Amino acid sequence: MLGTHNSDSDKASTTGRGAERTKVRANARFREPGFNPFDAELFDLSSTGFRMVTFARPQIGKHIWVNLPGLQPLEAVVRRGEGNYYGCEFVSPLHPSVAAHLQTKLRRPERSVPRG
Repeated sequence: MLGTHNSDSDKASTTGRGAERTKVRANARFREPGFNPFDAELFDLSSTGFRMVTFARPQIGKHIWVNLPGLQPLEAVVRRGEGNYYGCEFVSPLHPSVAAHLQTKLRRPERSVPRG
């Protein structure tokens, strides 16, 4: 894994967003036109976009193509970045049923607290 991200912003939310996001854990690849692909780890996903962590440095406003598990490459725009974390918006939102399927399939398991 490229990194872990733990904060209150991981909670499923629609605040300021077009769709509910879900915490996920998935490896993905993305590329900017004309460049080789880079590895990324997705840590949340909605029908309108996703957040990822990557060692690559995509520029804010750039169009990228992202490979999500089981789907053809999708075009997205990098909307925000902080360190190695980036928020991206799909150019064409996922159909709600496709987003729900991916969210279920890629859902990050809840951490269990050991009992002792």
